Amino acid sequence: MNRRPAASGASSPSGVVKSKGGRPPKTYIETEDVRRRLKTAAAKEFAEKGYHGMSVEGILAHSGLSRPTFYRYFANVDEVIGVVLADVNGRLIQDVRAAVANAPDPVSKAESGLMAWRKWGEWVGPMLPSIYAQLHNPNGPVRVLRNQVVNVLYQDIDEICRQLGRAPVPRILLETFIVGVEYLGYRFHCGEDAGSPENWEQTREAMLRLVLGLLGGQPEWQSASQLADGLGIRLDKPKPSA
Repeated sequence: MNRRPAASGASSPSGVVKSKGGRPPKTYIETEDVRRRLKTAAAKEFAEKGYHGMSVEGILAHSGLSRPTFYRYFANVDEVIGVVLADVNGRLIQDVRAAVANAPDPVSKAESGLMAWRKWGEWVGPMLPSIYAQLHNPNGPVRVLRNQVVNVLYQDIDEICRQLGRAPVPRILLETFIVGVEYLGYRFHCGEDAGSPENWEQTREAMLRLVLGLLGGQPEWQSASQLADGLGIRLDKPKPSA
């Protein structure tokens, strides 16, 4: 990747970009429009080539902007894709937290959170395969942002447990749950029959099994059969017809 340092012409405190060569400074609206175009182009480049295949040249080809313009706004590829992924990550945290907070009980919270996660994946769209490919790269921005999501979820689940008068969920169980959700997410959004109703029913059931088995406490385990019936989870395979 091109890691050239930022060129002169950085934004002023007022949000107006100072240009070189006597050109008039851009207005805030013009500045934000250029940033948006570069971010959109970086998202396309990331979706097509992945993190390690990105380049400034590819971003410029998607945006139709010049190299000097790019360096007035971003220092390098890492900076612009970092901004894009931070936006994506923030949307995930915001949507899941809102869905969970508005649900009335633990089981509804689990289902609402999973549905919010599904809609987020549909919103992200073409970038998802490249995001999943980088989930466990310790030197990439996706891994850093993933850890932020895990920490936020852990704090929220810990607060729910406190409100219910329960012991906190052990961190290892939450991390195991997250890995399972990541696999199921990749399978649903990027695998065979991606996005189909049948695929979602299988994915939903598997995710709710993870919720009950890994994050559930004694009440959920004691009433697992009843909860499964209410959630539409098939605990036993149907008997073969005679």
